[in-house]
Amino acid sequence: MRIIILTAVVLAALGTTLYQIKTGIDERQTELRRLQSNIATTQRDIAVLEAEWAFLSRPDRVLTLSASLLDMQPISRDRILPLEAIPMRQADDSQPTDRVSCENC
Repeated sequence: MRIIILTAVVLAALGTTLYQIKTGIDERQTELRRLQSNIATTQRDIAVLEAEWAFLSRPDRVLTLSASLLDMQPISRDRILPLEAIPMRQADDSQPTDRVSCENC
């Protein structure tokens, strides 16, 4: 008789534990589906925003807006200088030479 009662208690405990595990897994699967749906929605929103940005930042549109709103014109060739026209900085000999040199900085 005792063995039957002990077996019934063990089976009830195992059944309760199994039910709790099952409901926990179901809740996690529901949460996973919700998160996957949110991720998919966010990815679609990002794709739409990237397409809008590409449309709004077209070079011809930017040139038209800059000309009409800012009175800007493209840079002419006479305004572009070669690299040799930029004066290079002269070596300054007044700096102390006892600086610590770092080869891999």
